Amino acid sequence: MNLTNALILAGVSFFVTYLITPWARTLSQKCGMVDMPNHRKMHTAPVPYGGGIAIFLGFLASFVIIGQYTNQTTGFIIAAFLLIVLGIFDDFIGLRALPKFLFQSIAAIIVINSGIVINMDVLLRGHVSNLSFLAIPITFLWIIGITNAINLIDGLDGLAAGVAAISALTVAIVAFINGQPLVAALSLSLAFASLGFLPHNFLTQIFMGDTGSMFLGFSLATLSIMGSVKLAAAFSALVPVMILAIPIFDTIFAIIRRVVMRRPIYEGDKKHLHHRLMELGLTSKQTVIFIYIVSAIFGGLAILSAEVRPRVGYIIFAGSLLFVFAGSMFLVYLHQLKTKENGWHKAKKSVINDL
Repeated sequence: MNLTNALILAGVSFFVTYLITPWARTLSQKCGMVDMPNHRKMHTAPVPYGGGIAIFLGFLASFVIIGQYTNQTTGFIIAAFLLIVLGIFDDFIGLRALPKFLFQSIAAIIVINSGIVINMDVLLRGHVSNLSFLAIPITFLWIIGITNAINLIDGLDGLAAGVAAISALTVAIVAFINGQPLVAALSLSLAFASLGFLPHNFLTQIFMGDTGSMFLGFSLATLSIMGSVKLAAAFSALVPVMILAIPIFDTIFAIIRRVVMRRPIYEGDKKHLHHRLMELGLTSKQTVIFIYIVSAIFGGLAILSAEVRPRVGYIIFAGSLLFVFAGSMFLVYLHQLKTKENGWHKAKKSVINDL
């Protein structure tokens, strides 16, 4: 699998998704699979789902053409199909958190059983030995976490699909660097399937729904492990964290916020990064573009980290964490100024709520 063939397959994913999305939109409207507006959502009229089905079919077309059915790729596509079915039911009738978690867990177990596991011994080589027992639980948490993280940022037109495309493209580049053409081709196809959906998402009002966000999150979680596992450096297991920094930290802050406020962690709110940026005066499109730029910066840092010595990689990773923390605190500060919350005690109490 060379770069030219991978680009051709990516083109197949793009055009299949682009051509199928209008059909998926019409079918969703006829079946009543629409997103109804409420106090947490940005749209004011019902919007059909169906974009997630189109993204999956676009990616599946490339997967079938590639035709390399290893234990890992077979386990991945079976688990992905399970999540597509789950997402369709969720978009139709709205499922509670527990059944979604159970099905996501089954999908994660299928992938882990196929051999896709984070190598903990490589991550902390020379510092802590015999960490193999941590590989499966951490892989499980990674897959579940990223699957839901993409879902959480799916709040504006083009946001989740664009961030997923940038992240998948980064995974593809890292995989090419590490001599894994199959993972690179699959990641590139995932990126272009997302891009094939974007024009319709922006222009014709169709959402990917939980079907699309769970599939993209799950695929990114799985492919990022596959794409970095052969890195020689101990830094390899941290590269996916940098690639997916925006959804990861937005999810972490949401969990902290809801725990502190004594609310269920699965309960939605309007305090995610994109909501905060819009409250500060950015338009919807400006917010999406801003997050695209930040995601691309983290993607570039992840690619750079995969190429440099481990010690330099750790420095870049630490700097990225510091950037996220400082940026989040600055955003909190700006939001407090915007809402004119005066007084140290009141501002101190509101910091967690503003994350």
